[in-house]
Amino acid sequence: MIDDCLQKNPTHRSEILTDTLGDLYVKENFAFRPEIVETYLALPIPILKADFLRYLLLYSEGGIWNDLDVSCEDTPIKDWVPKDLEDKANVVVGWEFDAGWGEGIVRQFATWTIMAKPRSRHMLVVIDDILDAIYRFTEEHNVAIPDLTTAILPDVVDFTGPRRFTRGVFRSLESTLQESVDMKSISNILEPVLVGDVLILPGYSFARSVNTYHTNDTGPALVTHHYAGSWKNTHGGET
Repeated sequence: MIDDCLQKNPTHRSEILTDTLGDLYVKENFAFRPEIVETYLALPIPILKADFLRYLLLYSEGGIWNDLDVSCEDTPIKDWVPKDLEDKANVVVGWEFDAGWGEGIVRQFATWTIMAKPRSRHMLVVIDDILDAIYRFTEEHNVAIPDLTTAILPDVVDFTGPRRFTRGVFRSLESTLQESVDMKSISNILEPVLVGDVLILPGYSFARSVNTYHTNDTGPALVTHHYAGSWKNTHGGET
């Protein structure tokens, strides 16, 4: 699927980090934040490390994170962001749950595909939120980080995954803008919406298969997520 994206976007390059390379990357690039390095290396559950690593990479390097089970559709990556917003958007996200879910749904951004410019404040807030969540959980449950298991953890989606990411981005935005984000203005959208420096794409962009539209007037899907779900086991991923 990576080859598929590169064939359609030949000016881009990709890099896959193994567990060993991921550990080395964090040690070398976050030495100025030893608590990040120590916590990341101590995490025993693969999905927690994978979630944490995507935010660390996007903060440090910028670019595009795609999970391994994501394929690109026909729109070139260079055309994902409207030209008039390229200089204004520092983070680009797409709704996972938005259209057709009703008003009671807890909306969250897809994290299988995220775009960012380096050193985004929003990514740093997400990183610090995860650190804080890990510290609080281990203290409350009197357990060391290396002894964490999926059996005692709360929902991964909420702990380090899409809900954590979404909450962190909104918290950072509201702090920056000094006002609450109007959820109605960014719900059930058919066009990209810029909030501060975060560009929110409609659900059809990154998650077409799980959003329902009662109109044919939508843009194209940009990626397809194939839901391999390799982390959904008792180990929290492949070990």
